[in-house]
Amino acid sequence: MNASPPPKRWQQWFKAFWSLFVLTAFGLLIARGLLFFTYRPSTLLIDVQESGAVLWLGLRFDLKHLSVLMGPWLLISLLFYRASPRYWQMFRRVFWIYSAVFLLLVNLLSIINHYYFAFYQGPINSLFFGLREDDTQAILATVWSDFPVASLLFLLFGWTAIQIFIARKIEARPVKSMRPWAFYLTASLSVILLVGLGRGSLGTFPLRTQHINVSKDSFLNQLVPSGAHALYLAHKERRQDSIGEDPMIMLRAAGFERWQTAALECGLDTNAGQPTDGILFTALPEHPAVEQQPPQVVFALMESWGSHLLAYDEPERTDLLGRLRPWLNEKGAHFSHGLASQNGTYSSLEALLLDTPLSPLMQSNHGYKAYNTSRILPYKKQGYKTIFLTAGPRAWRQLDPTLLRQGFDEIHDAVSIKEKYPEAETHTWGVDDEWMFRYAQELLEEAHANDEKIVLFTLSVTNHPPHRVPSTYQPAPLDIATIQQDAVSDKKSTQAVLQTYQYANDALGGFLDGLEASGLLAKTVIAATGDHPNRAVFNYSDSSQLHLRHGVPIWFYIPEAYRQAKADEISLEQWASHQDIFPTLWAHSLSAAIVPNSAGRNLFEPLSDTAPMALTYNEYLGQQSLHSRGLSISEAGAVTNPLQPNFLQWQQGQLRPTDTPSPALLEQAQRTKACVALNDWRIRSQALR
Repeated sequence: MNASPPPKRWQQWFKAFWSLFVLTAFGLLIARGLLFFTYRPSTLLIDVQESGAVLWLGLRFDLKHLSVLMGPWLLISLLFYRASPRYWQMFRRVFWIYSAVFLLLVNLLSIINHYYFAFYQGPINSLFFGLREDDTQAILATVWSDFPVASLLFLLFGWTAIQIFIARKIEARPVKSMRPWAFYLTASLSVILLVGLGRGSLGTFPLRTQHINVSKDSFLNQLVPSGAHALYLAHKERRQDSIGEDPMIMLRAAGFERWQTAALECGLDTNAGQPTDGILFTALPEHPAVEQQPPQVVFALMESWGSHLLAYDEPERTDLLGRLRPWLNEKGAHFSHGLASQNGTYSSLEALLLDTPLSPLMQSNHGYKAYNTSRILPYKKQGYKTIFLTAGPRAWRQLDPTLLRQGFDEIHDAVSIKEKYPEAETHTWGVDDEWMFRYAQELLEEAHANDEKIVLFTLSVTNHPPHRVPSTYQPAPLDIATIQQDAVSDKKSTQAVLQTYQYANDALGGFLDGLEASGLLAKTVIAATGDHPNRAVFNYSDSSQLHLRHGVPIWFYIPEAYRQAKADEISLEQWASHQDIFPTLWAHSLSAAIVPNSAGRNLFEPLSDTAPMALTYNEYLGQQSLHSRGLSISEAGAVTNPLQPNFLQWQQGQLRPTDTPSPALLEQAQRTKACVALNDWRIRSQALR
């Protein structure tokens, strides 16, 4: 290097570089603070030390990523600092263009993460990539309808412009010439500082994703990643969801060398029929009534049908059920402690139909296979015609043809419904639910007239943002005063959500009324549940309300001729999940059929000595790790992250972390780990075969 002083232009740029670095970190700190104060649970006590630890860890991750993404510019500047004015200006121009684009993306992801947090109760995760696989136009229409897009764009460009303006003003300030030794020292220390910040730690190991959990409270841990960092973690999770090449990966991680051991610890009935694949399939007992008159089978998967809102139902003031009221409360069996398999429509659909913890599966290159865990196949093998009916388009998530590979004979969608009922109103996601149910009733009537037996799986769509109801629908009374006290949404949004929730319930109730009036109900076994709870009204930021965050109604109508248990023998308060629905349907609609043996159970059977456990694949603790998937809840408490279990026990109706789990909770953790590992192996081994 030349011993003469460096040009002042480098010193001015150097100040601008560090100004941008600090301004970007400051913006991420503000975004994290807004998340904290906007979504902090009312039950969360502010612990200054713990909150400070979360902010400090978040800042360390921010500085680490900024060093990696901005640091190389400092090294590049050392190649240009004595270049001709022309080349120096070229360097500056490229740097400022990069900085502007970089800041826009970072700030955009902070905004997206903020609203994503409101909708999914957590930072950006792999569901984010569903935008590409979902109905992208419908999602964008929903975003435009439900969020202040124009104001947010103004905020995005305005804040980015302010950051760039401040840095440019700092660059324009005159400086004194720096002595050569001062220049070398400054440049060297800056490079060392950036390397240190990029490492994120002064200890033996650098700062890594595994260090992201700093608190026992999941809400505080979810504040650590910035929007950009959360997107990076989601991308890693997405790559992990490519399944890999080892079908035993989850079993071994759970400590099992053989799937048979996991199956036994999961509680599979090894004394049941073992016709083909050891204990992975079982033979149902004979059911004389089914053999004499096979029932029609209906499964209604209701969009955003969460159970939490039902707590606010009051027939005279806040009617959330409409015509569904007598069916939910009197005429059927409503298991009120139910959990959804996943936190999205498609992932729950896959879990229900294939009993898979891996999603998306059918949309991947593994979707060309037929899986023997299909819940529809036992019906198909017993001579049933299998029909999937959705109020949305069949092209959504490639339902047609992927479902045809998993046992369905026919796919009917919004186009089919609109052709039959031209007067049906349409919206962003398809036709309104009442028309789908009218179409469903006609399918059942036609099957009855032709002496056919069918399985009809329906998927509703109206109760989905942007929330609206048909122009012909007159909502029942909806006094939102009580619910608004607990809601995080504004009054207008709450009102819209409750109207679509009421409308969807009323449409389902109208469908059941129609079956009863036609005489078909006595020959039809029906199940209904939600794909996931509504995400727009309440905030479930911590673990105390896991049962509400994932809670959905699970409802059955079993005609008297097919019942195998007396009403007073059924525990409607038992914990249940999506895994239990098809085993319950099979038990009341199939005779001597071969069905997949799984952790799910017939909910109408008398309870055993082991307390019922609701098992789902919903939780991703340990920050987006595929292998930390799994959640179970029982009367003993909850278990999350089964490979390294977190325990929660009931305290006054809420789940609280505990370091001294009961023997029942310890046994639940082992069973949860075994069941999740077994199901993972079963799907993975078929996908990789």
